[in-house]
Amino acid sequence: MLLYQIAFSLLFEKRNRIALQWLEQYGSAGEAWKHLTEKGMGEAMARAERELAFVETHHISTYWCQDEGYPFRLRQCPDRPLLLFGKGNLRVNEGKIVSVVGTRNATDRGKELTRQLVLDLAKRVPNLTVISGLAYGIDVAAHRAAIEAGIPTIAVPGHGLDRIYPALHRNVAVAMLEHGGLLTEYVSGTRPDPWHFVARDRIIAGLADAVVVVESKAKGGALITAQMALDYDRDVFACPGRPSDEQSQGCNNLIRRQKAQLITCADDLIE
Repeated sequence: MLLYQIAFSLLFEKRNRIALQWLEQYGSAGEAWKHLTEKGMGEAMARAERELAFVETHHISTYWCQDEGYPFRLRQCPDRPLLLFGKGNLRVNEGKIVSVVGTRNATDRGKELTRQLVLDLAKRVPNLTVISGLAYGIDVAAHRAAIEAGIPTIAVPGHGLDRIYPALHRNVAVAMLEHGGLLTEYVSGTRPDPWHFVARDRIIAGLADAVVVVESKAKGGALITAQMALDYDRDVFACPGRPSDEQSQGCNNLIRRQKAQLITCADDLIE
């Protein structure tokens, strides 16, 4: 069954909504596969066979969109991934989940604000999981703070689980595996190309009860995540900064346009 699920997700890569229609009509990936006449089916099946071997060898968990264990928050999203691959001790359906995102070029103030926010939330919110993207700046600061606080943290990379990007964060990724881990829709061999990170932002947004943008320039991936969260009817929060701060322009604009609620600390978010 998993073989057909992998092949089906590969065949309908970037066409999730169409794939979901097929699943609704035929009930499963295996049954739908029997009725498909799409180009590239042979190539998709060959890649699926290689991926199945990778999954089994490296003890990768899988989450199929029709299964009970699939993240229930993502199930609400119309463009949800068909299949997710996970590594670590992932509990995607327990407690509260907060995604913390921001610029890669974070200031020292932004990194410390992220750390304090996560540490304080960990003390006040039982069974909390922090999600981010393992990127430089705010992302990795959020993961490190969660590890420091002893709470689960999950990274959603824009590539397969056969690599860590950026490589500098490998130790952080390894430390996350005991409480949390890595979760991606991409098969092994998928490179960390820019468009993959835009697509993965919808997972960071969809997995969460709330999304916090700590720092962001006027344009950036964190703002894409925030907009996706709004589209999914999630709560969005932003930390304000001085008007002259380049790394705060995105957050200030979110607040000014009433797309995000202003917070300065964990108490604000909890309230």
